[in-house]
Amino acid sequence: MSKYSKLARGLCDLLIWVALSVASVLLHKLVRPFRRGFFCGDESLSYPYRDSTIGHELIIAIALGVPTAVIAVVELFKQLPAGPLRESGGKKDSGCRIAHRLGHLYRQAIFYLYGLAMVTFTMMLSKLCIGRLRPHFFAVCQPMLPDGSSCQDAQNLGRYIDSFTCSNANMTDFQFKQLNQSFPSGHASMAMYAMLYLAIYLQAALSTRVSKLLKHLLQFLFVMFGWYVSLTRITDYFHHWSDVLAGAVLGALFAWLTSAYIADLFAGRRWPKTGYSANTLRKPQVSPKSSTKSQAGASTAGVGQPPALPAYTFGTLPYLAHPAQAQAQYAQTYHNYGYVP
Repeated sequence: MSKYSKLARGLCDLLIWVALSVASVLLHKLVRPFRRGFFCGDESLSYPYRDSTIGHELIIAIALGVPTAVIAVVELFKQLPAGPLRESGGKKDSGCRIAHRLGHLYRQAIFYLYGLAMVTFTMMLSKLCIGRLRPHFFAVCQPMLPDGSSCQDAQNLGRYIDSFTCSNANMTDFQFKQLNQSFPSGHASMAMYAMLYLAIYLQAALSTRVSKLLKHLLQFLFVMFGWYVSLTRITDYFHHWSDVLAGAVLGALFAWLTSAYIADLFAGRRWPKTGYSANTLRKPQVSPKSSTKSQAGASTAGVGQPPALPAYTFGTLPYLAHPAQAQAQYAQTYHNYGYVP
């Protein structure tokens, strides 16, 4: 691929990420969430209002900044595999290959940010469609019914209310809009996606020679921070426990999908490159020199003796036409496990 083709591809990926991010912002700004009713006396909506331990601006900054910074450090300073070296004045040029590093940094960063945009869009769409009320709904809204009564009146106890107005004069427009966006937890989904993706990325890209456990300690700390952010949404009474669980599962799911299929962090490590393939049953490539040596050795070692039956492993043995033919070809009994002639 030429330099200009790579540049065009990188710009296209950037435009796709920007478009998805703008779509999430427009979804949040323009679409009103589903207006869900409530039962007067519902204890799950009667928790007091508390300030967030980790606010909206902080979690956005963490999700955008921390993984991107770690990816930048790893990609710029990690040891690159040996590649073709250029001749320079009779000596081979083994520099840091900064252009190559910056290219890898851009790709890994845009893959992560694209996954974050997918998590954000999915989370916002779910919030707007479900419209679940937050645990501090009664404390913040102080709902007033059309007849002027409230949930404090005895005749409304246990009654389902779907038409009401919030009478709390101290409530801001942002708080009012956030009242029915409890499911799923945005903090939990963004924090778990960012920290779990970072742990998976470190597993694939980072090699620590000082200690094997150093990398795993970093992974553990990142995941625990995401878990801590999720737990604060319950203790701050901003979400029900099921909202946090759904958000954490959503973030973990997108972290796995992004790392495995978009960033493809473990390319070439999923299946062995040699041996018979379980799907195609193709034979491994053998060089002509080695095959000639093996044939010569076989002819001299055992003249007139039938070849030995290859070791059987389920799904890897090449297909043989019929057990009778196999018995005639090999010295020992052949068992046709699962293969129908």
